[in-house]
Amino acid sequence: MVRMVRVRLPLVVRRALAEPLLLAAAFGSILLATTAISALLLHAGSATQAGVRRALDTAPLAATATVVTSSVTAGDFAEIDRAVRVGIAHAHREVPVRVAVRVESASYAWKGQDRGDQPVLTRFATYEGLDGQTDLVSGRWPAETKTAMVEVALSEPAARAIGVSTGDEFTVVGRLDGEPARVRVAGVFRLRDPDDPRWKGEELLRYGTQTGDFTSRGPLVVPAGAFLGRFATGLSARWLAEPDLRRLSPDRLRPFSASVAGASAAVRAGCPRCTVTETLSGTLLRLDRGALVARSTMLVPVLQLLVLGAYALALTARLLAEHRRMETALLRSRGGGSPRLAAMAAGESLLIALPCAPAAPFLAPLLLRLVSAFPWIEATGVEPPRTPDGATFAVAAAVALACAAMLAAPPLLAARRTYVEEQAARGRADRPGLVQRAGADLALLVLAALAVWRLRGQDAAETTRLGGELGLDPLVGAGPALALLCGGMAALRLVPAVARVAERATRRRPGFGPALAARQVSRRPARYSGPALLLTMAMAIGVLSLTTAATWRGAQEDRARHLAGAGLRVPALPGDDARTFTTLPGVTAAVPAHRATVVADGADATLIAADAAHLGRVLLLRPDLSELSPATLASRIAGSAGQPLPVVVTPGLSDAVRITAGTATIPITVVGVVAAMPGTPEGTPALLADLAALRAAGAKGAQWPVTEWWLAADGHDTARAAAVRAALLAASGRGRGDVVDVAALTAGFRDDPTAAGLQGALLLGFAAALAFAVLGFLVNAAVAARERRGEFAVLGALGVSSRQTFGLLAAEQSFVIGLSLAGGVALAVAVSAAVVPPMVTAGYATAGGLPVVLHVPWPQVAALAAAVLAVLLVIVAGLARSLHRREPAAALRAGEAS
Repeated sequence: MVRMVRVRLPLVVRRALAEPLLLAAAFGSILLATTAISALLLHAGSATQAGVRRALDTAPLAATATVVTSSVTAGDFAEIDRAVRVGIAHAHREVPVRVAVRVESASYAWKGQDRGDQPVLTRFATYEGLDGQTDLVSGRWPAETKTAMVEVALSEPAARAIGVSTGDEFTVVGRLDGEPARVRVAGVFRLRDPDDPRWKGEELLRYGTQTGDFTSRGPLVVPAGAFLGRFATGLSARWLAEPDLRRLSPDRLRPFSASVAGASAAVRAGCPRCTVTETLSGTLLRLDRGALVARSTMLVPVLQLLVLGAYALALTARLLAEHRRMETALLRSRGGGSPRLAAMAAGESLLIALPCAPAAPFLAPLLLRLVSAFPWIEATGVEPPRTPDGATFAVAAAVALACAAMLAAPPLLAARRTYVEEQAARGRADRPGLVQRAGADLALLVLAALAVWRLRGQDAAETTRLGGELGLDPLVGAGPALALLCGGMAALRLVPAVARVAERATRRRPGFGPALAARQVSRRPARYSGPALLLTMAMAIGVLSLTTAATWRGAQEDRARHLAGAGLRVPALPGDDARTFTTLPGVTAAVPAHRATVVADGADATLIAADAAHLGRVLLLRPDLSELSPATLASRIAGSAGQPLPVVVTPGLSDAVRITAGTATIPITVVGVVAAMPGTPEGTPALLADLAALRAAGAKGAQWPVTEWWLAADGHDTARAAAVRAALLAASGRGRGDVVDVAALTAGFRDDPTAAGLQGALLLGFAAALAFAVLGFLVNAAVAARERRGEFAVLGALGVSSRQTFGLLAAEQSFVIGLSLAGGVALAVAVSAAVVPPMVTAGYATAGGLPVVLHVPWPQVAALAAAVLAVLLVIVAGLARSLHRREPAAALRAGEAS
């Protein structure tokens, strides 16, 4: 009955069921390719969206806020306030935005002190929403009164500086109109977070005292109604707009940026004298560009997998065509025309490939969940999609159809020979493949070299289309994949040469296995070239993935150490000295430093002046950024009185001869150059000097106070730095401000979804590449052994033992395995040196960063090679055992019958 059902099946199905091993391998290759590529694209999309979302949620206020300033009067304030809010709301459109206004009066002086040259001044001000950002220390918030007395609230530092408390009264006199104002302190408040970015530029509110040409104390905070009713001249207003970006989708970054960029025009339409400063549009464009770069970077494993999957499927298809070439020739001799044979090949290919298209999108999320279980990916919070979307089904269908076309191509090409031609071709020695004969591998080498050159010559794998629109550059993105492919194909040319050398070396030596194996490989190199290229590319992709991940992690650690500058950087508080920090467990050195913005060579630069005596113990300077060690640099900046200030500078300031700080001009002499200055953002122009020498050169020591302390944790250990930070914050509380430490920065960089997205994509590509390699090697070895079972039957009849059979197969496959492992590692290292540093640099989506140092994780590479070698030897041993168990007589009789 089963036989009758089978006979009634269509010829295409019956023909497919006759070759279960090869067609199962083809089905596995197509399913693996569609699933892995769908998973990679899903992962790239989810990681990019998570990275953009995290960047939006954690963006500092300085990068998202819009600030509007204008002079106002009591009469036109309401109209201007309404125009500003309408203009900001129009520019932000669908994104909610909170606008808070601060209005400040002209200067007032204390009565009796308003006639001197250096009076102590104060100002009245009203802050919208201040009560929600503060806590009352004493008293209450001021109320609007109809009496001549003005009720005010003071910050705790201002009340302490003025010397008043709740209930005290005093009189101030306007500097412009000379009108007195009687003041009563209704309450004293404390800012919950003085370091909140919304208080940037509000030093008087944060500290209670501001020193410049005059000393100011205050401000005297009053209700909005009382302020506008009593202070009508010399008013300045400042509006701060804070957008809520939590609901902004990543695909809206660019259009929303264009809308926000029109905020100035929208506000000035109702307030011509307003000045608008907005940073959100630039931030959104950078995020959009970063998302584009991230997607293009994560497409590199996809392209590598496409190339490897295509070759693995082509290898299976070639084996299938070789195995069926006599059958196809017979069909053609019996009247089977090309259309009929093409229809059979296409039907069989579709029968295998089409089931993969609907299955892969449902398997891809399961694969992503396995990848997301790794700790460094799970820590980023990237949630893999639970269900596939329409794009995933489209991608899976496209990949499946492409695989079907590749599977059908070799049988169609093989159908051109007749039965007689096939018989004549049997027994001939293998010739190099068509690709090699045509020199296409050399053409691919030229194309890959062009792609790598373009990748190294630009900041990211992107290009600018007409109209200024950014888009992916397919040639640049395909550079690593093309380099691996052409490198592997070029290595194929070594197989015949190595086989001939091995044959000559083993010809006159005793031993059965090596001599026969060398003869077999030398006679039929094409049979071994396919698996060799597949294994070479798989090994190269694995090593390239490990190297890229290691280089990315190393670059993140380098960025964290560079930005920190030391184990910890701590804002200085009054009364701090070295013992404040060295008594903490784990702190080995504490160096006082002053940070300021100066003018050098006509441009702003960051000046860091630190105690040179101990600076070498705390400075985290990567060795390749300077020819001199930190200790040597510290010794060189220690200056002497009466000499120009010795400084170490970044490259753009090597010709500077003076710096300007405020009104002081200080001559300098450059004693060293570093590629990037530790403790500053990447690409920032900076100078490093000795604090004592700076104070001597400036001749005004009071202008160079200690603004921060640089601490060294025991052994520069990041975990110890985190413990020191916890102890420091526990001892000093919130007043210490923002503490910068290497551990927190490193964790922040490593937990970035975009960074983990690349590592997840590399992990997926790496696992899929190994699966392709093992599957291809297994199928090729099994088919080759089946075709040679008559040969092994003869050897068994002659008394060859199972051990000798295994030695013969092991010697044959050693050419494939040995050349593939060694060639794959060498190829990956060469390609990594060319493409990994620029690819990692492009992943930052910023220019002027630290040079990326290539990290090849040799222990992991050795473990990978050992694991692959063990798996392949197990496959060879299994084949040898299977061949030796076959009865020689049955195999020989089958050969006679054929």
